[in-house]
Amino acid sequence: MTYQALYRVYRPRTFQDMVGQDVITQTLQNAIAANQTGHAYLFSGPRGTGKTSAAKIFAREINGIDASVNDSQIPDIVEIDAASNNGVDEIRNIRDSANYAPIKAPYKVYIIDEAHMLSTGAFNALLKTLEEPPANVKFILATTEPQKMPATILSRTQRFEFKRISDQTIQNQLAKILDQQKVAYDFEGLRLIATAAEGGMRDALSILDQVIAYQPQRVTVETARTVTGTVAVNQLIDYLQAIGHQDTPTALELLSAIIADGKDAYRFLADLMGLLRDIMLSNVVPDLVRSTTSIQQLQELAQSFSLDNLQTMMLAIDDMQKQIAQSLQTDVYLEMLTVKLVLLQNKQQDTHPGVKESVAAPKARENSPVATNDAVVVNKSTPIIESQAAPVDSPISESSQATSTSAMATSEATPSVSTPVTPSSQPVAYTGQSAVFAVLAQAQRKMLTTIQQAWSQLQDTLPVQVQALLQTANPVAASSEGVVLAFEYPALLEQALHDGNFQSKVQATFQQNNFPIKLVLISQDQWTKDRGDYVTKLKLGQEPHERFDQLEPLQMTTNEHENAPEIIENDQQIPDIVDAAQQMFGEELVKVVNQPRKGSS
Repeated sequence: MTYQALYRVYRPRTFQDMVGQDVITQTLQNAIAANQTGHAYLFSGPRGTGKTSAAKIFAREINGIDASVNDSQIPDIVEIDAASNNGVDEIRNIRDSANYAPIKAPYKVYIIDEAHMLSTGAFNALLKTLEEPPANVKFILATTEPQKMPATILSRTQRFEFKRISDQTIQNQLAKILDQQKVAYDFEGLRLIATAAEGGMRDALSILDQVIAYQPQRVTVETARTVTGTVAVNQLIDYLQAIGHQDTPTALELLSAIIADGKDAYRFLADLMGLLRDIMLSNVVPDLVRSTTSIQQLQELAQSFSLDNLQTMMLAIDDMQKQIAQSLQTDVYLEMLTVKLVLLQNKQQDTHPGVKESVAAPKARENSPVATNDAVVVNKSTPIIESQAAPVDSPISESSQATSTSAMATSEATPSVSTPVTPSSQPVAYTGQSAVFAVLAQAQRKMLTTIQQAWSQLQDTLPVQVQALLQTANPVAASSEGVVLAFEYPALLEQALHDGNFQSKVQATFQQNNFPIKLVLISQDQWTKDRGDYVTKLKLGQEPHERFDQLEPLQMTTNEHENAPEIIENDQQIPDIVDAAQQMFGEELVKVVNQPRKGSS
């Protein structure tokens, strides 16, 4: 007898044979038992989860046909592959034949597989029949991409979402099949096969077929690992330990050994992602850990990585998975990823010196540099990032910064006296289209990217009041001289424009990290308009030539921050500020107090 693949031999013939889709099978069985079946169904979900099998079983059940009858012997059950029969003519033939009575069975059932492949014309031809089908006709559409189906089709069908089958369910089913085949197995080997199948029972049976062909006597961990290309857990742990210790040569040597063993690059990345996930969850929800490695070993490995770093590494791996899918030089891409992961670990330690926010012991940022309300306290020996951007043209000297801090402290000590800010202590801030053009004229993409990457960390070093304003601001353009910060809420922008304390602290933090110190503060809407105007001028050959030395910075006094509420001249602006504050901090934390203005009775 000709050999048949396992997935064909053990294809479900009844609803009881199906695994992993209990809700769907029970619903369909109840509908058949109550004689309340619909005229059109849509079965959607990942490959190998039982969509077509369920459609065939449903077609036999409603017609009362025994499961042992061969599908090819049932003329009233018509299966069509839409991938190769996606034209209008094929669907018109179905529409015309649907008007004829069934030959033997009570119902004529059309199963259209990969229905999303139908052309627009074919969908239109099918639409009327789906809306008003003959009483003895049923349609079952199966697809892996329901998002490509027209909404008019979706609204005319009962939709069933087939989910990925759990690894445990696949393992149990594989064990049951191997028992029937009288083949010995290691349960751990079946776990590797189930993981590699990614929720598809058909894929799992195909892999099992390969494993049995490779070693017919027994399904072992080693044979399963060899066939699937899965990397041994101890190799992955050694690799991650080398990355955690920033030992690039060792990490590359381990990677080279893994590649030399013939391991699949995509499988390696998937296994690495899974191990990082388990490390992340080992101290949070140990019950969700899937790795066979002990929880204690995962927790020890978690000491080398912060939570932020784990998330960044997983995102980098996800990006690499997309890139290697289109490349033949997968080993080169894996080497690039290895170097990148080491650099990420190095950057994490440089970003938070002396602070280890590891997964094993998450703590508040007690040891991070603290910025008080009186002065910006930044550790000069440990900048937030190691920027390689060119220094600004006119940096503020340490003595000037000290003078600024002293002047601010003096002003805050005597709030009743309003003294003009001296040029040495005044924050350099601008607003308006000319200032935006001054930045765009010398814009540097590298500088902007560097600032954006460090933006959240920059905010962490600032006082809470300053952070509150920056929560709705984002750097949108940068040059060697200035940075454009776009605010989402105009009310908060207005406060930032009149808050010298805010500008001083942001400027000091920018200077500490070798960022441009001239701030351009505008609203998000104004930024969109100014950027459009700038592009229009360039297209017309009218390149703007604005420079900061031609512009007037904002003028204010040192005690404007303390008197910030009095800058609101229009009572209509107050609700905007209150609304912005409530959205940021929550209504339960915001209390509105009406105070009389100075000079009012």
